[in-house]
Amino acid sequence: MPIKTGTTAEAGIPTIDRDTCIACGRCVSVCSSETLLLEDGRVLVDYESSLGCVGCAQCAAVCPTNSITVTGRGLRPDDLLPVPPACERATAEHLDALLLRRRSVRCFTGEPVSTADIDRVLTMATRAPMGLPPSDVGVVVFQGRERVQELAEDCVRVMEGWLKWARPPLLKLARPFIGKAFYESATTFMVPALRLIVEKRRAGEDWLLYDAPAALLFHLSPYADPADSTIAATYAMLAAESLGLGTCMIGTVGYLVGYTKALKAKYGVPVANKPGLILLLGHPAVEYQRALRRRFASVTDSHNREHPHAIQAT
Repeated sequence: MPIKTGTTAEAGIPTIDRDTCIACGRCVSVCSSETLLLEDGRVLVDYESSLGCVGCAQCAAVCPTNSITVTGRGLRPDDLLPVPPACERATAEHLDALLLRRRSVRCFTGEPVSTADIDRVLTMATRAPMGLPPSDVGVVVFQGRERVQELAEDCVRVMEGWLKWARPPLLKLARPFIGKAFYESATTFMVPALRLIVEKRRAGEDWLLYDAPAALLFHLSPYADPADSTIAATYAMLAAESLGLGTCMIGTVGYLVGYTKALKAKYGVPVANKPGLILLLGHPAVEYQRALRRRFASVTDSHNREHPHAIQAT
């Protein structure tokens, strides 16, 4: 039975060119749904496998003779691309430099983000592993300060409604139901932050989306893994950094849009979908002179012993 996602209920269909297939078995070794089998020196397709072909196209990607094509589940004939040569792969040093240079940018110049740069960021972000294909991650593009500011105003109005109820006595009464951690986060960060954002907005300052010239709002269907849109947003963030753009991830907007059906409809987010992170994009107005070392809260091995990395990091 085909695996259902938010965008398809069909199975993929692998097709094997018998004239060129050398039955090396590589395709079978990477098929995780047991759709491909190697029997009596021939690669066979089991159309009744329990999971069905999920359309990952691993088989076509690994085939040395280009003897396999996969259709269905949103796959197009030109979706199989050449793998860049190893010499073009980023070195560990280059990748670490990119990661170390990245900062959350909240000060942008007046220069707009070009359509070409946004398209490049989106293209590179599609390389992210996003669960079972086809991807259930969607993106809403806000290009231009006017559109970003419209979103900011919509969100602040929702905040104003929330703040009418987010008062200390009511939060204290709700503590047994919302839990200690959420209560402490709400009283020490969330509610004060919302109040500050609203106050600044009414004073003419944007402390929610920082007057960014562009933004990408990621959302995903209820069939997807909750991490999928976050992974895609992270890839987009790194792609933007590679293009010299500044970025900042904001989680609040996703909650606000997801909470309000009218905003979902306005910005084209399907009713059942859950908005995730919004990624701000722009040209940095400041240049950072130093990077910042960060650490994980803990690093242990599978025996619950402190890992050597944790010792080195202290």
